[in-house]
Amino acid sequence: MSDSETKSNTTTNPVNLESFSKLKTHFPAARVKKLMQSDEDIGKVAQATPMAVGRALEMFLCSLVEKSVATASEEGSKKISVQLLNKTIQSDDQFDFVMDVCEKYMGSNNNNNNNSANNKQ
Repeated sequence: MSDSETKSNTTTNPVNLESFSKLKTHFPAARVKKLMQSDEDIGKVAQATPMAVGRALEMFLCSLVEKSVATASEEGSKKISVQLLNKTIQSDDQFDFVMDVCEKYMGSNNNNNNNSANNKQ
């Protein structure tokens, strides 16, 4: 295999996120490193790792927000609610890994709403 064939096999398509190019804020590398090291399985972290993780997190959030905005406009809503975020996550395979977290908080949110409604009666 030639070098150009190897490069074409390992190159991925760039992510086309309109809001990502407009993003002015970044996650602080020191904070990301601190969060990463809060896991006891993670030892030392290379200097570039927190920056790469922070950028990946920014790209993920931009993607989630853009797709949630699209879902909201399809629904005729001007606001992104928890229910619209849940619907976006459920409908897109890209967000499969977030489904458990979403179900956890949607379930606890519903329980809190039910408890507060019961307390009012």
